[in-house]
Amino acid sequence: MKPFEQVGLLQAITVRLTVALNKSNDCLFRINTYPIIDMKFTLFIALWLCYTLAATAQTLPVRVGSHSFTIQWIAFNKAKPGTVMIKSLGKDEYSIEGEQRDKLKNDYITIKGTFLARGRELKFNGKIVSRISYINGGQPCESTGLVIFKASGKRKYWRLQSMLNCDGESTDYIDIFF
Repeated sequence: MKPFEQVGLLQAITVRLTVALNKSNDCLFRINTYPIIDMKFTLFIALWLCYTLAATAQTLPVRVGSHSFTIQWIAFNKAKPGTVMIKSLGKDEYSIEGEQRDKLKNDYITIKGTFLARGRELKFNGKIVSRISYINGGQPCESTGLVIFKASGKRKYWRLQSMLNCDGESTDYIDIFF
């Protein structure tokens, strides 16, 4: 007789969740079987732990100093990545300024402003200007105001989440490397 065939209707089986937090702050669940008496309590504890651990997970502070900065239209051709200088302004608040240039084509991207570091997100407020000779009719594309940079999964950079270029057709991948 198989183990599940031995279980009667009154001996219900439930799932007990063991919560762990992996390196990317995602909740992982390990499944074990236990009597139904523990079900509500176990589920409550698992959800509470997942929420609490994810909300309070420690993230490393942003490193001040020089960082690589790229837009794929320039970096794709193996050009030297640009640089940005990040300076601390206070707790989780930073200034950023820098550029990447392709002097042969006069293509460039510049960034200047401030950001708040929130986990794996940067809430940037400032100005980003890009000019790529074959996009947007070769005219500069300017973005001013609040935008989000986010590091997803195991990426070692924050990527701008507003990716649409001013031409309304091209996608810009603008990255600030850790």
